[in-house]
Amino acid sequence: MFHKGTNQVKQSRVELLMRKYELFKMSDHETIMDIYTRFTHITNEQKSLGNTFTTEELVRKIFRFLPMTSEAKVTAIEEAEDLKIVSLDELIGNLQTYELRRNSQQQERPRRIVELL
Repeated sequence: MFHKGTNQVKQSRVELLMRKYELFKMSDHETIMDIYTRFTHITNEQKSLGNTFTTEELVRKIFRFLPMTSEAKVTAIEEAEDLKIVSLDELIGNLQTYELRRNSQQQERPRRIVELL
């Protein structure tokens, strides 16, 4: 009886984690590192329960949950990289660099408007 209960608990956890994985998305206030940390937690839990994903699957999932403002960057990465061999660290580093540049440009815009006035 104990074994059956253990399997049910494990199956429930797998299903819950799959749902979290499938519904995963980025909130407006989150940074790339914030979402990557949350995403890694979910995928590591899945791995510990026997579910694994290829790097390409993870990369494509990350692309899907990024905001529309990152669409041009996603397209550029897809065209420049072989998604079967790109590492998650490389991808996240690339996205962090893009995020930093975009945030820097957004901070400069209000100053430029004030300078023009």
